[in-house]
Amino acid sequence: MFCVSSLTIEQDNRLLWRDLSFTVMPGERVGISAPSGYGKTTLGRVLAGWQRHQQGTITLDGHPLPLRGYCPVQLVPQHPELAFNPYRTTGDALHDAWRPDDVQLARYHIKAEWLTRKPNQLSGGELARIALLRALDPRTRLLIADEVTAQLDPAIQRDIWQQLIIETQQRGLSLIIFSHQMALLEQISTRLIVAAT
Repeated sequence: MFCVSSLTIEQDNRLLWRDLSFTVMPGERVGISAPSGYGKTTLGRVLAGWQRHQQGTITLDGHPLPLRGYCPVQLVPQHPELAFNPYRTTGDALHDAWRPDDVQLARYHIKAEWLTRKPNQLSGGELARIALLRALDPRTRLLIADEVTAQLDPAIQRDIWQQLIIETQQRGLSLIIFSHQMALLEQISTRLIVAAT
């Protein structure tokens, strides 16, 4: 179980989140909706252990994050180019985590040739798919998706969410989903958290 308790986040002397508490059970899909500029991206970074917070606790099965070694909480950022070293191929980055086969690449609409290219040679949508697949390492237990399909056309977006729902059902993967699209969140989430405005 992933547990967030009394979390307070400030950035640049601005309060973003105060006393936020929630849990995510294995296989659960929790959607988080908030207006633009509210701090969803910062919250995602904090939940993944990428950024510090001011108060509160974040634990996975009772152990505080970040954990040593591979972290089973993985974030796919809203701007996927930030997740890649610009001097290495995307295949090198993917294979640092794990080695999905051709079937797994196809499920997320990834062409094998993209893995021979550097990040600046691919579109944002192509990078987003590779970043997502990298985060789906078999050791991952919670995936934080920050507008992860925003750059994709509707058909591919639908296929990818269907695959992610299958992942939650078959392996007990948990999801935290940030999106501006309330209709999307209502369709794919098992529970919604809506920030007060």
